[in-house]
Amino acid sequence: MNKLNDLKINEEATIVSLENNNLKRRLMDIGFVKNTKVKLILKNFGDSMRAYQIKNTVIALRTSDSKNIIVKKS
Repeated sequence: MNKLNDLKINEEATIVSLENNNLKRRLMDIGFVKNTKVKLILKNFGDSMRAYQIKNTVIALRTSDSKNIIVKKS
């Protein structure tokens, strides 16, 4: 398994699980739930941020937060 921050630009993956229980509720509320497809569209903008397309929405996450999301590459 890979972590979300391992994706390359335009690479897609499916969310397998969320590791950090402190972030889990917040990430789930914004759409990062199991079996959802996610695509990296922009990385390293701002203060170590990455932009992901998920459910037809673009969401920015800190790189440190994206390390807590386990994915399976498509």
